[in-house]
Parts: sequence; C-alpha cells; structure tokens
Amino acid sequence: MIILSKENVVSYINDNVPSITLEEPVKINVIGEGDLAEDIEGDGYCNYVFRVADAHHSYIVKQSTEHLRRRGRDLTPERNRYEYEIMQLRSKIVPQYVPKLYHGDFDNHIIIMEGVSNMKLVRYQMNENNRLPELARQISQYLAATHFYTSEFYLDSAEYLSLLSYFMNAELRHVMENGIFLGIFGSDEYDPACGPDFEKYCRKIYADPTITFQRYKLRHLFMSKSETLIHGDFHTSNMFADDTHLKVIDMEYTFGAPLSYDLGFIMANIITQFCSASFRPFKVGGERKVCTSYLISLMKMLYEDYIKFFYEYWEKDAKLEYKLADGYKESLALDILRECFGFAACVNLSRVCGTMQTADFDFIEDNNKRTQAKYLAVDIDVLLFHKWYTYNSIDEPLRDIIMLMSKKRVSGMMIDSSFIWGTSNDF
Repeated sequence: MIILSKENVVSYINDNVPSITLEEPVKINVIGEGDLAEDIEGDGYCNYVFRVADAHHSYIVKQSTEHLRRRGRDLTPERNRYEYEIMQLRSKIVPQYVPKLYHGDFDNHIIIMEGVSNMKLVRYQMNENNRLPELARQISQYLAATHFYTSEFYLDSAEYLSLLSYFMNAELRHVMENGIFLGIFGSDEYDPACGPDFEKYCRKIYADPTITFQRYKLRHLFMSKSETLIHGDFHTSNMFADDTHLKVIDMEYTFGAPLSYDLGFIMANIITQFCSASFRPFKVGGERKVCTSYLISLMKMLYEDYIKFFYEYWEKDAKLEYKLADGYKESLALDILRECFGFAACVNLSRVCGTMQTADFDFIEDNNKRTQAKYLAVDIDVLLFHKWYTYNSIDEPLRDIIMLMSKKRVSGMMIDSSFIWGTSNDF
C-alpha cells in the first residue's frame, strides 16, 4: 500500500491521474500540521490531507488512515470509498455545492478532489464576524435536496433500502452514537482550561436523570429513525464559502438517520458561535449586537429555508401516496423542528465540555471570558434538553435562548429583533 507524503504526493498524481497536469512550481501543504489557520481545508483528524497547488489550480488529496490521528482509535479506511461514492451521488443532486472529483483509488484509500481555497472556511469567517448573505439559503438547499432525494419519499422503496444497506457505515455510526449521545465527543476528559468548577458543573449536567433520559431518547431516535442519508458531521469547518458560493466537504460520516440531524448539528455550531460572540472582543461599538442578532436570525432562516426547499421538492417529486396524505409534510416539518433542537443540545454538550478544540471560542483570549462562554453554551443545552419536544414554531426556541441571555445579563448584550422578526425594536 502506498503511504502518501509531501515527498511523493506529486509523483502519485502524475502517475495516476492523467486529467491533472501540474505545472512547476508546485506548492504542497499538509492539512492538520501546526496551528489551525483560516485556510485549513479538510479535517486532518481522521485522515491525511494534502493541498497540492500550482499557479492555476488547487487539488485536495485525501488518504484515509486506520485510526483517528489524534486519539489512536481504530477505524477502517474503507470509509474512503463511501465518501467518494456519496460525493458522486450528491454532485448529481446539487453539483454547485460539491467539490469536483478527479480520482478514487480504493486499494490505497485515496481520493482527489477540487481544491476550494479560493473560498474560506465558514467557521473562521464567523469568528471574524463576517456575515455571508447567501449562507442560510445555500446550506438549507444543500441539506433539503440531498435529504429529500436520498429518502423513501422520493426513491423506490427497494432502492432506498439498498442505499441504506450499502451506506451502513457501522464504525462511524458507532463514533457518533457514543461520542455525541453518551459521553464527551473525542475524549472522556473535561476542558481543564475552564477549571474544576466547570468540570463539576458539567459532571452534574451529565448525571442529571432528566437530561440523561433525553440524551438516551434522542440517541434511540438517531439510531432507529433512518429517513435519509445524512452528512453526519455538518458543521462550519466542513464548508467553504464566499459571498456567492458554498462548497461542502468531509462526507465520510454518511449513513441513514433522521432528516433533522444535520440541521441540528449546524444549529449546535451556530449556538457555540453565538456564545462566543457574546464574550469575544469587538473592534467597533455595537458590533456585538449586530453579530449576535445575525446568528439568531441565521438559525431562524436555516430552518425556514430548509422547510421551504423541502416542500418545493415534495410538491415536485414526492410519491403520489405521500402527496395525497393530507398534513403529512406539515407533520414532518414539526418533527424536524423539535428534533433538530434536541440533537443540537446533544451535539453542543458533547463538544463544548471536553478537551476537543472548539475553534468557535478561539478568538476569546481571556480564559475567564472563554469559560463563561462555555458555561453559557451548556446552559443553552440544558434549556433545549428540557424543551425541545414542546416547540411548535422556530420562534419559540430562539425566544427561549434570548430570554436566557437576558436572565444571565451577559455584558453588553442586546439582540436586535429586526434581524429576526422584522420589527424595529430591540427584544
């Protein structure tokens, strides 16, 4: 088996991919080496990822490893094939959101795709308080389209079951089922930088019988409700964007799960951004209010645009028996609303409490403020655990989050409701 390195990756491309012609000088970067930076492309967590670029083009070369590079847990590199094939499938559904594929070498667990470094990671743009005008619509369209067209609402039942069986992806399912719902994702340790009181608080949350019940209930839902092929790891470090374009990467966690899960995963990411923006420094007065208001409105738009696109695909392409079932799609919309905030609580809690680097908090240099931002994130999770199954409109969880902020009296915080509900008064 070939093991790629900075020394041999160019010769591998020249020998195996005739569609790519590299012109000297060629620049090679290994993703995941050194400190995180705004131009990171790929995870570097489960894989070796290289960016190979000449003066005209950029390519990503990704080789799956047999273990998690930072934790040592064994994983089959066969997930590389699944990622390549789901990218092929999704590129037929939403080609505008999927990087172009050039090569799949399944003997050596290598895929080569278009580089998208002409855009920047969404997470780091959010950290810098950039607001992307098309982001909510693009994310929602990507999710709604890839969900609907890999669901049984559209596919022949036998075809859908075959697709579910093929993308069983048992090992990576296991990573999510345990890491997100049972413990702290990526580690069994609490963030030591936040001090012993934070650990004590988090342990208390994890031991709370009501929250434990909700975590297990949501885990069972995640494990048993296979409605579509999800992305599975849908956060802002797995998407590149500029003002007009979006590309989604790292699709190896694809398997059958609820429609609501990916939406919940990205909601969790926006919640951590919201908590970070509540404490990180801003250069311009009033910018904190604008940023936090934007993030709340982004959650509202994500859900509403997702449902709008899903309904559009439903009316156009759903099976006739579903179209004739009065109230069915509306019932789905309500399930998606409630479940996505339950999943958001699970995802956020599992990622905020532990030692895994959560880059949303990177711009908070003051450790006390960073700790307070994490406390706020956990408090929002607790709120959602208690209420996710009661929500009837997207405004309800957002108002709950804002009310929690008000009660905590976070310094300098006001939400501009004109971003959210189209009014001119602050909430």
